[in-house]
Amino acid sequence: MKKVGLVSLVFMLGLLFSVSSHAGPIVNPGTYSTANGDFTAKLWKEIFFGCSASEPFSVLKVLGEGFALKRAVLESNDPINDPEWQWMSTYQCGTLILNSKGPWLKRGRLVAKHLTVHKYSTVDENNNLKFRIISSGLFENTSYRFTLEITFEGTPETYEARYDEDDFPEFQMGSHMNIVIRIYKTSPPV
Repeated sequence: MKKVGLVSLVFMLGLLFSVSSHAGPIVNPGTYSTANGDFTAKLWKEIFFGCSASEPFSVLKVLGEGFALKRAVLESNDPINDPEWQWMSTYQCGTLILNSKGPWLKRGRLVAKHLTVHKYSTVDENNNLKFRIISSGLFENTSYRFTLEITFEGTPETYEARYDEDDFPEFQMGSHMNIVIRIYKTSPPV
């Protein structure tokens, strides 16, 4: 009888650990910003393919503490008639991954795939770069949504642009950006 009780106890403990290990992420909904010190931004990078920065298939990625926006592939780069912005770039198939190294999760990770990402940008005559990246979506296997905004303003001293021997752009990258992410259940916080 003791043996049956011990086997039952071991079985129930195994079941308990199995269920808890498959439990979803523990999410802390809210608004988080690098400007407020909630987490740190590491870098942004655009890798260009072809003869210009506006060639399709160029790739955008942004990394931060517990944060990765990656695999966003350029679909279009169009001039726009706006006093603040010269270009609107549309990227497809982006993936946003948040893990528990950031303040938004106590455990687990959140993933949103197949994102559309828009980037508004301008470069002045001194090569000062300014951009705003926006996206929104639903995290997989959860009822949580997000909005994302990344802004950057820099001079050639604060970001790097590399060109090949034919003066075609290869990539540009920098840091010192502001990232704001809002995580919510059904509607954005007011």
